[in-house]
Amino acid sequence: MNKKTKIILSLLPVVVVFILIFVFSSFDATSSASQSSRIVSFIKKYIFPDLSTLRNKHDIKIVNDTISFIVRKAAHLSVYTLLGVFSFTGLWAIKDKKKRYFTAVGICMAYAVTDEIHQSFVPGRSCELRDVIIDTCGSAFGAAVCLVVLLLLELRRIKKQQTTSAAAGTQ
Repeated sequence: MNKKTKIILSLLPVVVVFILIFVFSSFDATSSASQSSRIVSFIKKYIFPDLSTLRNKHDIKIVNDTISFIVRKAAHLSVYTLLGVFSFTGLWAIKDKKKRYFTAVGICMAYAVTDEIHQSFVPGRSCELRDVIIDTCGSAFGAAVCLVVLLLLELRRIKKQQTTSAAAGTQ
């Protein structure tokens, strides 16, 4: 397989996640809320079953809104963590690890900005700086996990080489 094909194939997961994010961002506010409400209902039923004992409508609304907010922001964080992983690994041609990390996070941040701008044109949705920050943190985390794994593998390889060299030197 030639280098150009390898680069295209390694960046394909990034493009797939871009498309996935775009599709989810295209849902209007009602559809988007409907998706998260299923998860909120699950959480309330199975993780916090005692919440059903609340009688005050104001308290119920606060709990629903809080859980919904956490679910929606956790979705941002997790999808962009995945995007950070795919971006970092997809940029394997950049050998300088620090440059690869910041390039991957920069690409993810730029996409987060364009995604929020896109959402401003979707009925009932808005452009939120907070979401760009959450998305960027998610991608930075995903890329950092990859960077740490890569560094640990390199340390292991170096240690193995040193052990092999030492063993060969004693013979």
